[in-house]
Amino acid sequence: MLEAVFKGHAAFIITAIVISVAFFIIVFLASKKRTDRPTSLALWYTSMASVLFLTLWTNGGTQGAGTCVVNLTLLEPFGTEQGLLNCLMFAPVGFMGVLVTRRVVPAFMCGVALSALIETAQGALPAIGRACDTSDLVSNSAGSALGAFAAFILVRFQKSDLTPWRMRRSPAVTTCVGLTVLLGTVWITSIQPHSVKATEAVGSAASDQREAAVDAVRQAFGDHYTVGNVQFSSSPDSDRGTVMASLPVGFVQINWPEANEITASLDMPDSGKPSGFPVPGAPTHAGNATQAKKVAAPYAQTHFPWAVPGSKIEVSPVGEDASLGWLVSWRRYHNAVLMPMRLDVQIDRSGHVSQLSTRKAPDVAVPPSRVKRDEALQLAKSSSPGCQKAEVGELLAVQNGSEWHAVWRIKVTCKDSSAIVHINASSGAVEMKEKHPNRS
Repeated sequence: MLEAVFKGHAAFIITAIVISVAFFIIVFLASKKRTDRPTSLALWYTSMASVLFLTLWTNGGTQGAGTCVVNLTLLEPFGTEQGLLNCLMFAPVGFMGVLVTRRVVPAFMCGVALSALIETAQGALPAIGRACDTSDLVSNSAGSALGAFAAFILVRFQKSDLTPWRMRRSPAVTTCVGLTVLLGTVWITSIQPHSVKATEAVGSAASDQREAAVDAVRQAFGDHYTVGNVQFSSSPDSDRGTVMASLPVGFVQINWPEANEITASLDMPDSGKPSGFPVPGAPTHAGNATQAKKVAAPYAQTHFPWAVPGSKIEVSPVGEDASLGWLVSWRRYHNAVLMPMRLDVQIDRSGHVSQLSTRKAPDVAVPPSRVKRDEALQLAKSSSPGCQKAEVGELLAVQNGSEWHAVWRIKVTCKDSSAIVHINASSGAVEMKEKHPNRS
């Protein structure tokens, strides 16, 4: 919330400060003759007004209009910088509230009500351009509670002639009921809740995820590297994601929960350590494609023997004049259909493994291919009117639910965009169409 407001908005910050100072002066002068604590009261009101201004100031967008993210991981915001900033922003509301009222609960509840009002407004009003998120409500309320508790400790051990404000029950109840009805009506009529398991994409890996990452590193590089920090990057709506492990010279990541795909990068020359993984017994120099293959072949046989039998090996240069080495790839075909198994090993010029990408998957059976290459080209063009250029890629096996079938992967190029189109090789149906803008 705060990052989105402050970034690149110096004029806004100056305006907010000016308005807050003016609001403080107005409240102070108006309450000076009506209460014995005008300064505290003015600071309390100003803290709440500042929070409203910060969070409801429009950025001109429509982010989150009509929706609110309900984060099921209640404690997640306290492990993020943004959550701590939100907590800090609301601490003065609770702190000054206790100094004014000499009561903890009313001061705390003012912070909670203020946060609920803000999140509801952000979710219901497109003009604000901000996202409603229950994580903000949790961190804001926690900040209000911490501020109230700190002020309570201060007031308890500080001698003062100020007496607690007596809350008249009838107006307080009327206010609470009225606010609850108002917010409830807005939620029912204008906001659609959307539950997620987490809003932060990256967090610490669980023990089984770390174990899987360590196993992947050992499979790919033996005991040559020590695994450092392990994190999990998750999808907001599921437990699926990527486990990432840091190494002294790079990183390794695996898909989760399947853990059947490994990606590694070992080309961090700034680490101060030799780049790349040296293959025991292999040549220590790769000056051409043949030498690169002689390094990659024993590596694949030792570390990923499941990829070798029946596979076709291809070697291609990486970078201009193979400045980054060669990519050695293993692929398996059945009846001209590319199977889901993958193994790509990049060998740099020093004869080390610098990049790695694997997918361990069994060969699959697909229905017979009835759609020929030229027919698939025409079907792909028909799916993108006005586009004339089409290039056929691989005929590959693709999973749809629990079933596998063969598709033609075709790139269709238009004037302003291009698309990757998958044509079912058995039925001729368009299985997928992914558009991308052309870059000049």
